[in-house]
Amino acid sequence: MSFTSSYPGSSRGGYARRRGRDGLARPFAQGREQVKPDIEKHTLGHLLKTFRSADLNAERDDLAHGTTISDCQYIASYNWSNEKTRTIIVPGKPPQWTPLHISQRLEEDSGQYFRDPNAAKYPDHPMAPVVHAILDIDPDFYTTRVDLFACGSTLGNLLRFTRGMDKAFRFNIEMVGNTVFFVRKENDPKELIQNVRGFGHTFPEAYTTWESDVKGSDTHQRIVQYEFGGLKCLVRFESDGYIRDASMSRDSSSDSTAGDEDDLLGALQSATITRPTDRSSRKSDTLKIKHGGSVVPQHTIFDLKTRSGKYKKDIDMNDIYPQLWIKQIPNFIVAYHDGAGLFQDIRVQDVKKDVQRWEKDNKDGIRRLAVLLKNILDIAKNDERGLLEVYCPGADCLEIRSQYGEGAHALPTELSDKWAENELDPDSTHAGASDWDDHASGNVYDSDSGFGYDFDKELDYTACSVEDCGYCGRCTY
Repeated sequence: MSFTSSYPGSSRGGYARRRGRDGLARPFAQGREQVKPDIEKHTLGHLLKTFRSADLNAERDDLAHGTTISDCQYIASYNWSNEKTRTIIVPGKPPQWTPLHISQRLEEDSGQYFRDPNAAKYPDHPMAPVVHAILDIDPDFYTTRVDLFACGSTLGNLLRFTRGMDKAFRFNIEMVGNTVFFVRKENDPKELIQNVRGFGHTFPEAYTTWESDVKGSDTHQRIVQYEFGGLKCLVRFESDGYIRDASMSRDSSSDSTAGDEDDLLGALQSATITRPTDRSSRKSDTLKIKHGGSVVPQHTIFDLKTRSGKYKKDIDMNDIYPQLWIKQIPNFIVAYHDGAGLFQDIRVQDVKKDVQRWEKDNKDGIRRLAVLLKNILDIAKNDERGLLEVYCPGADCLEIRSQYGEGAHALPTELSDKWAENELDPDSTHAGASDWDDHASGNVYDSDSGFGYDFDKELDYTACSVEDCGYCGRCTY
């Protein structure tokens, strides 16, 4: 797969503002002020263990596996719909890269944007939609083989700590069946980013397109599975978009300008509604699942950032590689503007080999991450209550604590029970989601296209304007 290294101008003959991705941009935040965990609003529980970087330097006997990511494969995906009722589209599809033919000056971002879109959509159980998507795509998914279920934000925070970076954070932990869930925790599920400006929202609106089978989407969430440090990990992250590959069939990617509302209704004709769970009987706890979109190969996924090109200073990729490594995203787009919304330097890059080099150069911090994850999982599996949290006040200190009071569960009761009980015969062949070809797509995923397979094999949204805006862990590595 090859890409044009640069777009000197924009591409389509006209720009009409489409419906915005409400609350889902990754905008510029004034300055670099970090939002620290509010321990007065959310009281800390009993301290169980404190880690310093030095505690993680010694090799563990049970860390026999290497600390590279391997055997990466797509598992599931979904889009958040912008409907008033809580709705996801499975498998969904990320927006397609559709650059303008003629560059046009874009408006600066305005509006209000959530720090954590998943929590804002589903504050009680932000990990529930991803579990619904996995079990909807593969009802027989062998959950007991999964050691860790996390998102890019929680893993990114832990990687910062093991690399010696000073940033405060916290997240919840729960053992569900054989799997330890890491659940991101903000001071408020609908916490907004302050002092928003820049073009991290309007640029992807102009240069990417939601295709007809997923129109009305706010965001695309993907789940990949890979081996790291002897652990089988499921990782959820938000995808900025995908680049149509010439090898992709017509059925797997519809024309961005084709279709109408009838096409959309046809693609989403099948739907189910989840029942309220035992932990809450409120109507707001229901989740509607629609079937639409198609599976997009991981090797076409990209991450995107915008930067000011006024001072001719290239983006520092050392801030970008860690997130691409965690999410196994092989492509990166950086768009430079003139300070007033005109983008004439847009670079589309295949960065697989660059991320591989970063992995080798940062093996010490990555190894400490593997040791830390092993320790956290050991504590979680041996805790009688099973409700813990990680709290890092900053600098060289990370604490494992019991959740205060009744605590917060990762999943609703019914879904938690299903995950804990969803086993297959260990001797049976588990095809997983990579062989899935249902749900209106007819597309079979090529598992050989994953980032963590063979780097030599041929084949923010947002992009903030500063290195650290505090938004969802995407630009703060």
